[in-house]
Amino acid sequence: MKKLSQIALKIFILLIVFQISFIPVCHATGFWGELFGTGSNFIEEGRNQGSAIEDDDMKEQLNMIYNLLLALGIVIAVLIGAILGIKFMFGSLEEQAKIKETLIPYIIGCIIVFGAFGIWKFAVTIMNNVTEQASQTINIEGEPSLLGREKIEHLI
Repeated sequence: MKKLSQIALKIFILLIVFQISFIPVCHATGFWGELFGTGSNFIEEGRNQGSAIEDDDMKEQLNMIYNLLLALGIVIAVLIGAILGIKFMFGSLEEQAKIKETLIPYIIGCIIVFGAFGIWKFAVTIMNNVTEQASQTINIEGEPSLLGREKIEHLI
């Protein structure tokens, strides 16, 4: 057993020596300059091409997703509410007590779901108004006018 551990140790030391002696040399002298140059080229290409995302298409897609999820939430809430109501009407006293216990999480869930949709719609409306007002205050050269800066600062 002692000989086996000595052989394993010698092999391990030889492997370490070979690995250290064959370390590849790296000659990356212009890394940062190349990195920043590539980043600058990327930014310039983006400026020259303009916006690849159409605002109207994105608004339509978001409205479609919003309406679809809202309709789905309404349907699920109504179905669960109807099931709970039917169980409450036709259940025994014990079942009615259990249903009353499940009504609290149901109501809290409805408040959370519909509150989230309300917050989403509110945020989208506010951001649309801010971007529309900001785009109206930019002059021809693309710089905000002094009056526009005051309006934007007032909104913030």
